[in-house]
Amino acid sequence: MEYVVYCDESRHEGPGHHTYMSIGGLWVPRTEKLELTRQFRALCRSLNLRSEIKWNKVSAIRLEAYKRLVDFFFEQESLLYRVIVVNRTKVNPEKYHGGDWELGFYKFYYEMLEKWLLKGNQYLILVDYQQNKGANRYSELRSVLEKTVKGKAEIKDLTVIDSKHTPLSQLCDLLTGSVSASWCGLTKGTPKAELATYIANKCGYSSLTVQSSSPAICKFNIFHIQLE
Repeated sequence: MEYVVYCDESRHEGPGHHTYMSIGGLWVPRTEKLELTRQFRALCRSLNLRSEIKWNKVSAIRLEAYKRLVDFFFEQESLLYRVIVVNRTKVNPEKYHGGDWELGFYKFYYEMLEKWLLKGNQYLILVDYQQNKGANRYSELRSVLEKTVKGKAEIKDLTVIDSKHTPLSQLCDLLTGSVSASWCGLTKGTPKAELATYIANKCGYSSLTVQSSSPAICKFNIFHIQLE
């Protein structure tokens, strides 16, 4: 089977004032990508959401509309989501990544993707554009993934996209942002806290700060990487 994987990340930049960052991926069967994109666009229009969908745009005015976008994800059986959570304060670039924080970031990207690249499947991985210091970050990530899955699965491509023009990537942004914000702490009673609770309830979780019992494929998988 062929899958398109839309990837996004949250709270990974800056001087480290956010304790947790998250990297997420939305798995979409390739045969359904166009129709699901059409449906999602139509839903956004019906909700009068004309600009890019993003977690940081969650507000009291948009809250009910954004809940409907969350409903869309859970109503589509074929849509699957995985996110890893990393405690930034425990990342040691000097010890494990040659002093290169960016290299460590893409190693975490690998960890998010690798467990869900299954035997017999083909994958098109779409990564939201990042201004990298290293010129070959994307090609290196693809190369390492290809070596890992060689003989069992195929990476058809790993390419960079602009999420502004990619609705399902925006849905991934919404889900990924909700997880990292929850781990970093949300103010009770705010629209973002209400939406995060709404997503958790849809998952059957007490909150988005839980961890899934295993990395096995499921509707909404949260994995907290345990670092030293």
